[in-house]
Amino acid sequence: MKRLVLVGGGNMGEALIAGLLRSGQWKPSQIVVTDVRPEPLERLHKNYRVGTSADNRWAVRDADIVLLAVKPQHMKHLLQDVGPALRKSQLVLSIAAGITTRLIERHLAKGSPVVRVMPNTPALVGLGAAAICRGRWAGAKHLKAAGAILKTVGTVVTVPEKDMDAVTALSGSGPAYVFFLAEAMKEAGSALGLAPHVVDSLVRQTVKGAGQLLSQSHEEPQTLRQRVTSPGGTTEAAISILEKSGTKAAFAKALKRASARSRELSQAAG
Repeated sequence: MKRLVLVGGGNMGEALIAGLLRSGQWKPSQIVVTDVRPEPLERLHKNYRVGTSADNRWAVRDADIVLLAVKPQHMKHLLQDVGPALRKSQLVLSIAAGITTRLIERHLAKGSPVVRVMPNTPALVGLGAAAICRGRWAGAKHLKAAGAILKTVGTVVTVPEKDMDAVTALSGSGPAYVFFLAEAMKEAGSALGLAPHVVDSLVRQTVKGAGQLLSQSHEEPQTLRQRVTSPGGTTEAAISILEKSGTKAAFAKALKRASARSRELSQAAG
């Protein structure tokens, strides 16, 4: 039985715990969560019956897999703390945006396998999209182990590390873009005079349905959009406004900035 220690009890950490347990491939007794804050530890133990600890070094010493799930700005301090306690037989995973495998490896014993992961929050409902890349000493078996964990909460792709900043901008931050669109649709629907409960129900189901249609179809998003867009119709009128407003250009600019921010976080972590 593998033992997983998850360092950091935030939202993504909880999403992974929920997914792992829901998959049936992991039991609560195999998972330990550490955090400096007592509140998330109490909540996670109550909700999932996993082990908890406020002592990172103690928790990681017997782990087979250590998953670092702290904010990028806290990573260097964390590695200084737990690095000396880790052995090169342990697999280290990191989900911190912008933190490179090289940076992590500098704080570990030479030869330690490191896999960098960029998941996203729909992992909480088993529909996450994650990308993984390997460090210098991680091999196929380590990628397989990391992929097995991530597949319990969604889909996984393997990419070279040079692409991880772009992945962070696209799928890591991607759910927020969808939620932003839902916000805008709700505000617009309310401005048209629809009752709040009607707006809420229609927007939620429209986003859900469109997402499932895209996921289950082999057709391109453009093709699916065109099928809804009858010439001279209401959808064409709306899309025309979005195109004239430079919506696609704004998305391109936004993702470019998010990718750059990922690189900045890496440089700041040092």
